[in-house]
Amino acid sequence: MGPIQTPKPCLSVGRSEIRPFGRPYGRPQGRPQGRNWLLVGLTFLAAANAIAAQALPAEDDPRLTPVVKAYRLAGPAVVNVSSTKTVTARWGFFGDNLFDEIFPGRRVPVRSLGSGIVISPVGYVVTNAHVVSRAQEIHVTFADKTKYEARIVVADIKSDLAIIKIILPKNKTGTFPYLPLGRSDDLMIGETVIAVGNSLGLANTVTVGIISATDRTLSFRGGVEYVGLIQTDTPINHGNSGGPLLNVKGELIGINTAIRADAQNIGFAIPVGTLREKLVDLLDFERLNRVLFGASVRGRPVKAGGKVYVTAVRENSPAYNKLRVGDRILAVGDVPVRQITDYVFAMLAVLEEQTVHFRCLRDGEKIDVAVGIRAQPKPDGKLLAEGLLGVKLREITPELAGDLQLPAREGLLVVGVEQDAPAHELGVHLKDILFHVAGYTVKDFESLGRILEDYSGGEVIRIGILRGSTAAIVQIRLRPFRRPKGRKPLGRDTK
Repeated sequence: MGPIQTPKPCLSVGRSEIRPFGRPYGRPQGRPQGRNWLLVGLTFLAAANAIAAQALPAEDDPRLTPVVKAYRLAGPAVVNVSSTKTVTARWGFFGDNLFDEIFPGRRVPVRSLGSGIVISPVGYVVTNAHVVSRAQEIHVTFADKTKYEARIVVADIKSDLAIIKIILPKNKTGTFPYLPLGRSDDLMIGETVIAVGNSLGLANTVTVGIISATDRTLSFRGGVEYVGLIQTDTPINHGNSGGPLLNVKGELIGINTAIRADAQNIGFAIPVGTLREKLVDLLDFERLNRVLFGASVRGRPVKAGGKVYVTAVRENSPAYNKLRVGDRILAVGDVPVRQITDYVFAMLAVLEEQTVHFRCLRDGEKIDVAVGIRAQPKPDGKLLAEGLLGVKLREITPELAGDLQLPAREGLLVVGVEQDAPAHELGVHLKDILFHVAGYTVKDFESLGRILEDYSGGEVIRIGILRGSTAAIVQIRLRPFRRPKGRKPLGRDTK
């Protein structure tokens, strides 16, 4: 459990409220002696302390239910997430040709409200991808009204999970209240659960219900499925998306994600076990920090202890001949590793040309291993788009968006389409805007390159295209990479 403390009540009064009995507000008629002022002050403080004592019930107070205790434990780590978007779009999933038909969609508001939960003391927040997707500005607000800017680290449409990072103001340091990941492999039908979030814009709303079912599947057009969901009758409304689903012990068991518009009190949450499994890939520090390490690490299920082990080591990488498959990671530097989240957040702090010290358990013996991290060149996203998709792109700036009257102020503008290339066959046009690739938001060539470098010819991925006020998520099959004459890619040598 992180550094969450139950807030103490406070009482603040102005001087004009401390006055002798019967004296009207306003300018006093004469001034009491110092002893009388002291007596009045002490009397008032005694009354204030009595009120404060009554504000926090004793442990045996019947009002102090498990729900109250759970909220007090988790509430400080719940944040309201607000994001600003500039596009009002119609969403749909289309067939082989991008604009063969238009399905009914939904309006995307300029201002989007959702919820999130801080899962790391350094300010990593989990929420839904649809809460922050295509957002230009993101702010998170804690229960005490403290507000911070945040940035998207990763947003995965396929799982509807996103991780954002709170940005501390310059010259300010500190940690945030956070809630570790709980477990969802032992859920019971009928057990009490609690949702906390920005319901209908009403901050820190708490609702209570039960688990109605587990392992539910929601299917959407285009073959998109969310599997293994928790079904609950806990009232979940617009704005709860991304917020925590808790058990009565205040443990995080799910991320609220969807409601049924045609039903009452049927909501769904992503099990926290799904988040745990995907966290290593979502927060892949090698990809995010552009470094080369070379070892794959995974955590055992919580019911098996949650211990973290090395599962693979790539040849000729920094980790080769340093770490071995089967090594149990006990610590990264001075950070103990008890579960996979400890490892993930510790490695996210690793930058290029650093030496990382691991404490491992190998064959029953504790050993120390030092691995020197190397920098990776950035991939050329512009070149990869031309080679794999057959489309020429240009980064959108606010100035360019204004000059061309584009519907978005960021993303990648299509400025050329190669004849008979995958993009041409799909129906991509000039002035279309590419904003999503393979479930991730793309805003520039750097983010695009990080995604495309992991793909090769013949693979099918989903891309998001915006044309005017209409947007679509569609499938496209990549062609074998074709390198334009006279140009060499940066990063991975794609063949």
